Amino acid sequence: MKKTILVMAVAISLFACSTPQATSTNNADDASMAEFKENKKVVEAGFNAFAKNDLVEFATYFADTSKFYGPGINDTVALTKTQLVERLTNFHKILKNIYPDIQLILPGLDTATLKPDGGVRTYVKWQSESAVNGAKFNQKFYAVYKFNKDHKIVYAEEFFDASGLVAAATAPKK
Repeated sequence: MKKTILVMAVAISLFACSTPQATSTNNADDASMAEFKENKKVVEAGFNAFAKNDLVEFATYFADTSKFYGPGINDTVALTKTQLVERLTNFHKILKNIYPDIQLILPGLDTATLKPDGGVRTYVKWQSESAVNGAKFNQKFYAVYKFNKDHKIVYAEEFFDASGLVAAATAPKK
């Protein structure tokens, strides 16, 4: 009986002191995170190109067939890549000293599995100044981006107060 108790005590000690095995992720999760990391670089480069008013470089991060959904009221029809660049050109007519203060970049998620899908979600505070009246801005911004296999943006949906920013940036000087 003493031997049985001794063997059980040793066995319990071994199990209690052993390190639990780390759970492993599957290869699909690893591949999706690798895609996210590459696509994150594209988003950051796109933000920086926009900030320095290099819309030619900015456009290189979008696929020719990309669909862009803006933040405006009733903005439910997708813009093309050309229309997006044209819209952004107008922002640079009223804003200067644009800087993307990136707060957080997260992986996009498959809505069924809630696992990374290679997409990118961003939280940014855009800092800028009105070229018209000199007012300074700090605009909160959220966006969702989806990519093709070539790391080009094929879908973009942005959320921010665009009309409020335009109104404030174009208001007469006080």
